[in-house]
Formats: sequence, C-alpha cells, structure tokens
Amino acid sequence: MTNNLGIFRKEFLEANSWAQRKDGVPLDLLDNLTNEELKIAEVELIKLASLKDNWPIVGLGHIKSKDALPKLYDLLDKSKGSMKVTIAHSIFQICQDTQMIEIVLETMPRITNQYELIDVLYYLPDFKDKRITEMHNDYRNHKEYLVAYNATRYLGLPTDEVVEKFRDKTKPKSIWNRLTGK
Repeated sequence: MTNNLGIFRKEFLEANSWAQRKDGVPLDLLDNLTNEELKIAEVELIKLASLKDNWPIVGLGHIKSKDALPKLYDLLDKSKGSMKVTIAHSIFQICQDTQMIEIVLETMPRITNQYELIDVLYYLPDFKDKRITEMHNDYRNHKEYLVAYNATRYLGLPTDEVVEKFRDKTKPKSIWNRLTGK
C-alpha cells in the first residue's frame, strides 16, 4: 500500500485550516489512490458526509460512489442553498438522476450570498442541460463582480468583457466630469 492514503487522510479528511482549504477540494488526492485505497477512502468519506462540510460530498461525487447514494439522498432532503446544489451535483455525477436538474433550477435563484453562488457555479456546466446553461449565462450579468466573473469563467468564456464592464463602474470620475455631470 502506498502512502497516498495517508496523504489523503491528512490533506483531505483532516484539512481544517484556511491554508489547507484555500485552493478548494483536492480531488487529485483521490485520483492518486489505488483501487484498494479508494475503497477505504470511500468508506471514510461516506462516514464523514454531513451538512457541515461539503468536501466529503464532493469527493463521493468525484469517485462516483454508488454506496453513498442513500446517505446523499438523505442529506439532500435536509439541505438548502449551496449545500443542496452541491449534493445534487454529486448525486448527478454518480447516477445521472435528472431530478437533480430540477432541484438545481429551483435552488439556485434562492441563493443570494455571492460567495455561496461562486462556490456552486462551478458545478453547473456538468449538468449539460439547456435550462441550467441559460441560468448560468444569466449570472454573467450579476451585479456582483465576482459572481459575473466566475460565471463567465466556468462557462469557458473570456472574462475580458466582464472585467471591463466592472472596471468602468468602479473607475472614479475625473473632477471635470463630476463638475459638469458627465
């Protein structure tokens, strides 16, 4: 057995500092596991899956853990906001349950916190659903710069237009323009 399981436990399961979490879920740690190690990791991820931390849920979706589905469906019923979208995404990754598309379409408009939105915009392209793509495109015009920027980026589109749009909004007017009202 390699030390990859130990690294996974330390850097994924036990990651609790900002420094360990700032770059997002380290899915590559799961990709580095042998089949035997992955089975062990899957059991540990299922055990830790809860509404308190999305990392195990994201990991279970990434490895397409069919054994996690009962727990994920149970958590989905109890969740809301960005956690509900995250769980729906993981379930969709595992079994392509199209009901998850409906849940995402219903839940996304209720998420008002820009940081929660940014966290889940990343998942939207994976659904490959026209309605979700349209909704995702609408977020490109969000009033908050980071939401608009990340929505554009996660669609795989150039962000120059978004940057320019918000740069013009935040650029201070010259004294002449302020005095003349231009």
